[in-house]
Amino acid sequence: MRLSSTTALAALSALLVPSCLFGQFSQYTQPGSLGSGAGEAVDREQMDQAIEDARWQAGPLRLEPWIGLRDLAWNDNPGGSTEGDEGDGDVSAAVGAGLRGYLPTGRDVVWAVHALPEYLWYADDDARRRVNGRYGAGVFGFFNRLTLEATARRTEKLAILSVELPEQGNTREDVFAVAGDLELGFSTSVFVEAARNEVRNLLNREERATGSPLDRLDRDEDRLRVGVRYRPRERWSVAAGVEWTETAVLSEERDLSSSGEAPAFELEYQGPQLTASAAVELRTLQPEGDSIFPETDETTAALHLGLEGNRLSPALYAQRTLSLALSEGYSHFATDLVGAGATLELGYRTDLRLFVETGRSEFTALSAEVPAREDDLIAFGGELGFTLGRSLRLRLGGHRSEFDSNLPEEDRSVTVLSTGVSLGFGRAEGGGGWP
Repeated sequence: MRLSSTTALAALSALLVPSCLFGQFSQYTQPGSLGSGAGEAVDREQMDQAIEDARWQAGPLRLEPWIGLRDLAWNDNPGGSTEGDEGDGDVSAAVGAGLRGYLPTGRDVVWAVHALPEYLWYADDDARRRVNGRYGAGVFGFFNRLTLEATARRTEKLAILSVELPEQGNTREDVFAVAGDLELGFSTSVFVEAARNEVRNLLNREERATGSPLDRLDRDEDRLRVGVRYRPRERWSVAAGVEWTETAVLSEERDLSSSGEAPAFELEYQGPQLTASAAVELRTLQPEGDSIFPETDETTAALHLGLEGNRLSPALYAQRTLSLALSEGYSHFATDLVGAGATLELGYRTDLRLFVETGRSEFTALSAEVPAREDDLIAFGGELGFTLGRSLRLRLGGHRSEFDSNLPEEDRSVTVLSTGVSLGFGRAEGGGGWP
């Protein structure tokens, strides 16, 4: 079923709940980020807590300020060069300030906005300096049996954009979403989610002049998901549904646009100490128009198991994702990743988080003449955090990623050391989420 024939359902229902599952393609996962197991869903308790913690009040409007040196980092290979061709390291910093605002209207509806601009500075590479930021607006309805949400969000940030080219670059993602969840009784509810993601890699003048391949990843992705959720017990949740996706790749060099559908399944347990979740999608993808993307049947999945202890909180996790390929001769690759992490409370508002991950990326060639490619990866790192008072947090951390390909010229590695200081109220890190 084509996505164009089903968007009317989303428009008529106007229901939205953010999904913790990724869409059709996921280009890069920050090492260690899967260990937290945190999703993006917003519930009423979280929103009420954010409103209560907001520092400033102007009538019904609540405002939460944030200011900070969000990331002061050193990268040993900011250009993503392969082994034997590494450039010099460089120091970068992101300094920002902004506000979150919450406006309750009535008992059940909350309007939320956030504007968190920041200046990105590089010590040596002044072509990469720019103003980034995280901006968004949304309305959330928490009714008796119905949860509704409509949001628009822009995120501009410095990030590594692809495991093929672990180069720091600026990227912009615009997300427009509507969704909802309606309780039917007997512990059963139905949900509908619709979203559009517009991804652009923001190349600087030098990158445009030399022909960086990163613009091959610019794309518009539409997603629609419908399904049923069953909660047999307070802590258990089981869901099944169908997802339709359509990705339009904007590169003029080669068209890798595709569309597809996927039965999707979720299982979640939220205990007082133990948490577990699993999500699986059985994807069938076809080329769109004149695209050279091959017909593909792939499974994507995400698994997480965490235990919250008095001082030590370990976690195990795994995922399988699909990514568009940058290299000539390949359309996409599937990455299997497993990892383990732990957070240790050291006392006096100090915590230490450590992780290690390993995995493999298998590439799909566009013709029989293209050599088979597999890249093994390993990443490890940690972060030491200090929380001072309600709103001030200092962190020191770093990670190293190593990529070992069966094609010798594709071996690469990257090491990042970073620190940050954030002053915020209710959410010290100054992230781009809602509460």
